[in-house]
Amino acid sequence: MASPPLAATMRAARFEADGSVRIVQVPNPQAGPEEVVVQVLAAGVCRTDLHLLDEVEAGERPPLIPGHEIVGRVSKLGSDVYTTNAGDLVVVHFEQPCGECRHCRRKRTNLCQKGRSLGFDAPGGYAEFVVAKQNTVLPLPPNLDLAMAAPLGCSGATAYRAVVALGKAGEDELVVVIGAGGVGLSAIQIAKVHEAKVLAVDSREEARKAALDACADRAVAPGQTIEAVRELSESAGADVVIDFVGTKATFELGRSLLGFGGRFVAVASGSEAISVTADDLVDGGKAYLGAYSSTMADLARVIALAEAGKLKPVVTRKAPLPDAAAVLSDLRAGNIIGRAVLFPGPMEP
Repeated sequence: MASPPLAATMRAARFEADGSVRIVQVPNPQAGPEEVVVQVLAAGVCRTDLHLLDEVEAGERPPLIPGHEIVGRVSKLGSDVYTTNAGDLVVVHFEQPCGECRHCRRKRTNLCQKGRSLGFDAPGGYAEFVVAKQNTVLPLPPNLDLAMAAPLGCSGATAYRAVVALGKAGEDELVVVIGAGGVGLSAIQIAKVHEAKVLAVDSREEARKAALDACADRAVAPGQTIEAVRELSESAGADVVIDFVGTKATFELGRSLLGFGGRFVAVASGSEAISVTADDLVDGGKAYLGAYSSTMADLARVIALAEAGKLKPVVTRKAPLPDAAAVLSDLRAGNIIGRAVLFPGPMEP
């Protein structure tokens, strides 16, 4: 049965040049031959969206429809689509790689520089519909609710890349998670799946409590971190430190915690100057790594973990799309622990 035709326009939340977040009517997206139109059922709100809003206001990028954590229902198919069907529930990966560059050929699609990214330089999920390449959507397991599934596209996949693909966290290793926000809380759970010990570090008491609820072994304020690492590692230092904050202070803290063979993984971007010497790398065989986005393989693995009940993104706020501005304001003020999720259509209970 053919899908009913889409209306000419759709509702979306758009970041404007004056720094506002406005609900606007824009033309409905059209699928190319190998693309699908997805009706957005839920969209996660990431702290990166605040950085994008600031960049739009500063004139560093044009107005945009944000949203890179997307779950929805396939609405329309391009003429050459063969991987999914109209009506399928899917999780959308925001990276839309070119499929042809050297990074794509090596399955390192997160490093593709010729593709586009939904919610960054292509219209994202703060809208009723979004267009994605057919090879960037994966089936939504039937036992996952929409609010839990939406953050998997960034919060879950980014955390997996940092903890496993780069950090290589393993059994009995000590993983220090700096910043117990949405991605950090997912990282804690993923590290525990790999049987690591986890220390969460956050200045907010509510975030530390959420970290313990996510099964962190301990959760401390920054000033207590060095002593906690000494106790948990028996003075050997941390095996993996993952920085989800991205300031000079968190980098210096993380570096001070590494033991021999330790891996420091920077996830959050930051512009403060830091200093790394050759001695920092050679002494004890330490490694400093940058986590850049995620791949479809990362997304597939976190969907499997969520389906098995081993990863449960922490969602503490659900709101309709018109409340996007208020939700972002609360996120900036530090009033949201974990993730908020927007619903362009009917609200999930």
